[in-house]
This record gives sequence, structure tokens and C-alpha cells, in this order.
Amino acid sequence: MPVTNLAKEVHREWDNLVDRLRWGHDKPVDVANYIGFARPDYLYLTGRVLRDKGVSRNERDRLWHNLVNNFKRFNSREIDGAEVEISWGEHTFHRTTDSEGYFQIEHHCDPSEAPSLDDALWQEATVRVVSTPLNGEVNHISHSDVIMPIEAEYGVISDIDDTILKTDVTSRLKLKTLMHTFLKNASNRRAFEGVSAFYQALQLGPDGKGYNPFFYVSNSPWNLYDLLLDFLHLNHLPRGPILLRDFGLPAEDTVQSFKTHKADMVDKILSTYPDLQFILLGDSGEHDTDIYLEAARNNPDRILCIYIRDVKHEERAQRIESMIEDISLINVKLVGSYEHAAAHAREKGWII
Repeated sequence: MPVTNLAKEVHREWDNLVDRLRWGHDKPVDVANYIGFARPDYLYLTGRVLRDKGVSRNERDRLWHNLVNNFKRFNSREIDGAEVEISWGEHTFHRTTDSEGYFQIEHHCDPSEAPSLDDALWQEATVRVVSTPLNGEVNHISHSDVIMPIEAEYGVISDIDDTILKTDVTSRLKLKTLMHTFLKNASNRRAFEGVSAFYQALQLGPDGKGYNPFFYVSNSPWNLYDLLLDFLHLNHLPRGPILLRDFGLPAEDTVQSFKTHKADMVDKILSTYPDLQFILLGDSGEHDTDIYLEAARNNPDRILCIYIRDVKHEERAQRIESMIEDISLINVKLVGSYEHAAAHAREKGWII
């Protein structure tokens, strides 16, 4: 049996055992509300109904507390079959959570039916868990932020791991990555020098209004969403949708390919805002350059620039440099620092 199939079988058997023993079923219902994105005639929003396992988000947690909290994050108790009602302006949607507890809305409407903006960039959707198979009627109410850029000069799509957040994905056997993931919290995860100032300048844009939307794409699992959202806040990075992948092992027809997740999300963002140009940011550690170049080829004249942070790995840097040499119509920069990237963006008139 292939390793992936074996892992799926182990995961299912573990979930079945937990269900039979009713572990965690006494915990209250909670909703992981993920930031959505929209335009006047479209809404994309996802979320997840779970048992609240009491993950502490105290900035002063110690190593043991971090280990326990991160174990709780990955050992999530999702609620399948929950009935969920989502309200967005005058629109109301009804969804039933899948086997991993997820619900999703991808809705097209007439632009005149879009909610009016209370803010130049942000809206809000109300999420109500109506009932669950175990609890019956619940009536748990929460809210999801939705970004809808109306006055943006351009958008920004950024990778997370080793682009803004130090994860050492190129380390041997990824041991440092595992240490960062399981033994640290949002306050002691490190952001790269200069990234906050550069990203804030990009959000402000040349007009200084701050209406340029940010979208973060990563192969990290949804289980780390709250930690990553806290990380953005603590490091003064622009808030925006964080598009992660499923860590669980559901049925094949609901699995998003690990290899194509980033490319699919970049394509979805670009297709959602066809009249908006974008700046793309990644690193040389994995395949960000390949994904971004393909996006640029598929969207001529829409990618202002691709900035690739050099992770100081000679072989990978040489590969990126050779790719750049073969490109004439796409603006790609391999940068050693965010000060270097900012100087280039300022020269181009994209920031002040």
C-alpha cells in the first residue's frame, strides 16, 4: 500500500476511534473564520466548524505550552454535518460542513446586490452555526472579515514560509522547520529584517491611501491559521486573506493537490480581479519563481514585478538567476534584502 494511502487509512481509523470514545465531544462548538475576498459581484469565503480545544494565544507562553498548543492545533476535532448560515449584506447562504468540518461559499451576483462598504477595503460576513449532529440546535454566532478592494492601485500576493516568516524550509530533513512549527508561538517566530516596512509601503502605494490589498498563499496547513494571523499582527504586516491547504486526509475528491495549491490560489486571486495589476513576492527556497512566472505568462501586462528573496542557498540562487536570464518581458528580481526590493519599487514609482 502506498505511504499516502496508508496515512489516510491511519487518519480515518484514528478519527473513528475518537468518535467511538467521544473524546472531545464535550468541548464547545467553535468556528475558524478565515478572511475572505470579494468584488462587487463575487464572494469567496471559507471557514471550519470545530470543537474549541482551548488553544492559548498568550504571547508569553513557554516552550512546553507552545508544544501543547501546537499539538492541539494539529489534533483538531472537526465537526462534519454542521448546518451553517452565512450572511453577507442582503445575501444569506446555507451550507453543511464536509467530513473535515469545512464550509465554502463561491457566489456570483449582480454588482448592485453587493453590500455597501463601511470601509474603503473591508466588509464583514456573519457566520451562524445553526446545529450539529451531536448537539442539535446551537446558534453559535461569529464574524468573518472580507476584503473588497475598490480603490486599489495594485494588489500584492505573498508567500509566507521563508518569504516573511523564517521557517528554514531548506534545512536538512527540514528539522529546523519542525522545531519552528511545534516549539514556537506567534510572538517568537521571526520575521525577516525590513519586510514589515516594505510591505506597509506596498499597502500604502504611491498615493499613500493604504487601499492596496494583500493576499498570502502558503502550503502550511489551515491548522496554523490563527498563529499566522497573530504573526502578521505582531509584526505589523498588512492584514489580508491567508490561503492555506488542508492538513487532513479526506476522500480523494476533496483533496487539493499539495503541488498545485499555491498555483491554484494565485490563479484564483488574479482571475477574481482581472482589472488589477499585481506584485508577487516569494523566496528561492521552493518553487515560488516557477509558479509566479507561469502566472505572469498567463496574465500578460498584469504582473508589475516578481520579487524573490534569496535564501542564501547557492544552488537555488543559480537556478533562479538562470531562469531570469532567459526572460525578457517579465520583471523578476532576486533580492538579498527587502531594502533592496524597496529601493527598486521606489524607483519604479510603486511606493513612496
